[in-house]
Amino acid sequence: MAKPAGKKPLTKKRPVRRAKKEMNPFMPILLICLGGLALFKMGAAILLAAGLVPTIVLGITGKGSFKSEKLQCVSFMNLSGVLTQFPTVWARPNSVYDIIGEPINLLVMWGAAGFGYALIFVGPMIAAFAVQMLAQERTKSIIQQKQALVELWGTDVLGSKDDEPAASKSKLKK
Repeated sequence: MAKPAGKKPLTKKRPVRRAKKEMNPFMPILLICLGGLALFKMGAAILLAAGLVPTIVLGITGKGSFKSEKLQCVSFMNLSGVLTQFPTVWARPNSVYDIIGEPINLLVMWGAAGFGYALIFVGPMIAAFAVQMLAQERTKSIIQQKQALVELWGTDVLGSKDDEPAASKSKLKK
């Protein structure tokens, strides 16, 4: 049979490769730690599970660049808030429900995670400000060194804007 004119032969399309997602081992490690802790102190495991809710939510729903770094920042701050109540529950495991039931305790635990979120957004601005201040100090230092050289050697050290470096003059002569 003859092929109809103007039609291209059918070709198989290659499957579109999706970018590999960044594997984050946070949730399996957290579940293993909570399970291991539950074997020894159930109250402490319940406190950690209730107190680390913001971290767990970020671990499940977090997307975008620097996901692991964001998760670390929030989880360490959240853990610092949870650890304030940890010794009480460790000593008296039956008091875990009283501690979780107090709104101020949840505010401390989850507020620490909120502080971790704030660090994620404010941290780069603080770092940029610090780098800018260091650059300004370096510029002042260079200007002071330049003035010291001018005082020591005179204004001939500065040269003029019309002067070309020796390397470019040698290229022009050739």
